[in-house]
Amino acid sequence: MELMNEASRVLKPRARRAIRGGVQRGRRATSRAAVTAKRLPVPVRMRQWLYEVLPWRPRRFDVPVEMLLMGGQNRVSASEYATETGDLLWPSTRVIDGPHTALLRAAVAKSLTDEEILATQYADMARSCIRISGQFFSATDAAGIVAEARGFIARHENGGAALVLNRPHQSGARTPVRVARVEASDYFQVVDGHHRIALAAVKGQPAVRVQCKWLPVSTPLQDILNRMSWIGGERELYQPVSAPELTKSWTTVRSCTDRLTKMLECSTDLGLEPSTSTYLDVASCYGWFVREMGGAGFDARGVERDPLAPILGRAVYGLESARVTTGDAVDFLGSGRRFDVVSCFSLLHHFALGRGRVDAEEFVRLLDGATGRVLFLDTGQQHEEWFEKSLSEWDTEYVKKFLLANSTFDEILDLGPDTDAVPPYAKNYGRHFFACVRKQS
Repeated sequence: MELMNEASRVLKPRARRAIRGGVQRGRRATSRAAVTAKRLPVPVRMRQWLYEVLPWRPRRFDVPVEMLLMGGQNRVSASEYATETGDLLWPSTRVIDGPHTALLRAAVAKSLTDEEILATQYADMARSCIRISGQFFSATDAAGIVAEARGFIARHENGGAALVLNRPHQSGARTPVRVARVEASDYFQVVDGHHRIALAAVKGQPAVRVQCKWLPVSTPLQDILNRMSWIGGERELYQPVSAPELTKSWTTVRSCTDRLTKMLECSTDLGLEPSTSTYLDVASCYGWFVREMGGAGFDARGVERDPLAPILGRAVYGLESARVTTGDAVDFLGSGRRFDVVSCFSLLHHFALGRGRVDAEEFVRLLDGATGRVLFLDTGQQHEEWFEKSLSEWDTEYVKKFLLANSTFDEILDLGPDTDAVPPYAKNYGRHFFACVRKQS
């Protein structure tokens, strides 16, 4: 809950600036149409019918069940539900991996007791709905949740037919499964019909017929990634993030695993014991290295200027927010804190290009002062198409000498180039990875 409250606080002002003109006009048009429908001098039922019909495309089509993502619950939108529950990835979860399907699969495997039902994710979802809107269909307490779950299981056993109709928030018998296309994706967010989709999935049905909204939606994960300050509007992932709606149009810029492997190997060669060693990632972005080095046993921390970074890291990597400090790297490095292992990826060249508060020499000195045993570093180099003029001197040998001249490290090891110089970045990256080593005193 705290996570999504913070996300909402940071995102809302930016969200208003980020809406593209065409989408904004489309939303205004739909909103005006809905308002007009409500004001028309026609009977209430007709107004309700117009309000229900206007947002939806008339043609229906089949969608594979594995391409459907979780949406809102109890007439609460997916984004609102994610905010209220603190689950940023709820709308990034496929229905076949969600609580509705899980409940049915568990019921197929064995007869569930009331206690086992109340321990399911389906019951957790129901409790969230009761907290948010006062009820989950007819349920307002634990007994009601069990009754709703058993009714759903009975529908499966009855071939999918609803045993009880006209409950609060239940769709009419003729209402189609309704979805909205997730922008920049082949996936669809479910607006109405999670139970029916789960029934179809457990039955082995490959697809369901749906009715789609005119306008696409975005997921909270896409919204945060779009607003990360360094991206500049491109659909790029600086570090690996796994989510269905990112697979089509989002390119992972850094593989990261190449650097991690060399960091762990080098740390072992230096005799560092992870369980007694500290680690800092400077400009940690989403926090992938903080998560991985922490998993290897290090007391891992990060510093990142973007206030969305801890929110995203907690959601996609399970990082404690306190593991990543939001702030300027220069201030953090100048605080006097020292770490056994430090990494700094693709940041030094920004200082060399005059984009930082200090020059490149001073920034290396700050990194030097914060490092106990080894600093892992890469930087933009002259062989890259976008730096061939602005960093014309910065070849591998120059970087190595620059690091040695502006630090107190005893040795600078060239661990070879990264593996990121692949399409669409074939003419860039391939940056050499350096280990700046201090001998043990």
